[in-house]
This record gives sequence, C-alpha cells and structure tokens, in this order.
Amino acid sequence: MTSQAERPVTFYSKGQPAFLLEGVLHEPAGIDMAPVIILCHPQPASSDMNDTLTVALARSLAAAGMIAFRFNFRGVGKSQGQQTDGRLEPLDLAGAIDTVITHPKANSAKVCVVGHAFGAYATLLYAPFDKRVRTIVAISLPLFRATRGLTKPFERPKLFVTGEFDEICPLYKLEPFVEQLPGPKGIKVVTGARHLMRGYEEAAINAILKYIRTWANMPGV
Repeated sequence: MTSQAERPVTFYSKGQPAFLLEGVLHEPAGIDMAPVIILCHPQPASSDMNDTLTVALARSLAAAGMIAFRFNFRGVGKSQGQQTDGRLEPLDLAGAIDTVITHPKANSAKVCVVGHAFGAYATLLYAPFDKRVRTIVAISLPLFRATRGLTKPFERPKLFVTGEFDEICPLYKLEPFVEQLPGPKGIKVVTGARHLMRGYEEAAINAILKYIRTWANMPGV
C-alpha cells in the first residue's frame, strides 16, 4: 500500500455563474503519472462528500497509487450555489475534472469518474460529453432517473455496481438498462447490500478497485 496525503481544495464549477465549490484531494506519495479518479457523492439533500463509502473509497484509491478527488456539489456543505436536482450539477463535475487533471503528478489520459446514487446519475449525464473521461463506475444508479433523463449514452468502458437488496437499483431492472448501452460494460452485485452500501463498504471498494486497477493497468497491492 502507498502512503497518502489529504488536503482541502476549492475550485470553480463550469458555467455562468461559476460557483466556488469545496473538495478533498487524496494524493499518493512518490507516484508520477497517477490515474485520476473523481468521486461524486449521493443525494445532495441528505449526503455529501463525507459519505462513508465515498471517503473510504477515496482513501483506498490513493493507497493504491491513484489521485482521488471527492467534492461537494453546489449547495452542499460549504459549496456555493443552490441544488438543482441534477440539472446543473454536471457543471460541478466538469469543474472538478478541470481542476484535478492539472495536478503535476496526474495522468490526464487516465480519468475515471465514480458516482454513487445521485452522483452516478450526474456522472452519466456528463461523461458522454467529455472525452477526457475514459471510464466510469456507477454505484446504485437511480434507475427511475436514468431511464428517462439521459440524453446520450456513455460508449466507453463502464461498470455498474448495485446491492443485492437495492430497491432503487434492483438487478432485474439494471440488467436490461445496461444491456442496451453501447460499448464495454459490466455489472457487479454486492451481496447483502442495500442502496447506500452501509456495512458493505469493503466489498464494494474491493470490486471497484479491482475494476479500476485492471482498466488503469496497475498491479494489485
């Protein structure tokens, strides 16, 4: 495992007006050309970048030699602006990517976005329009949003993670949704877990790390 450091970062969303947002950067020590992983938290009304899975995953990614960045969407925590229920939050993700790929040790050719619940929906809204995003991981995607709100499919590699008992992203509905998507794709079910993966963070992290390491051509640690 690689040693790591965490530090607060402020950055601006894309779009006008631009809002000053807050985030936390997780940096591996002594590694150059590190893959960049942006993490998008669950529902802004009840969650933030300090969500249990989001924090643990960011730390695990940095320990595995990657630059991880978690941030608060607009109107959450100390981030400026007001929540828009997904309408403008993709601009926050765009600003986060712009910020992190300028890191001197970042490999801007290896950018992954990991979104959980609402964050997964925001990821799928934005990623198809940004060629810098080379892969995504969508955890507990709210299918009631995705089946009617997405305007363009993400054609590059993608992994969908859901809990065995996720009532918002049940496997029987996720499978046909994923099947019709173009490009490489996969599904991982976390046995016993529900929507927010509470108590099953380790299993979810292990599945996500395995996928991202393989995508990034990184050895296991």
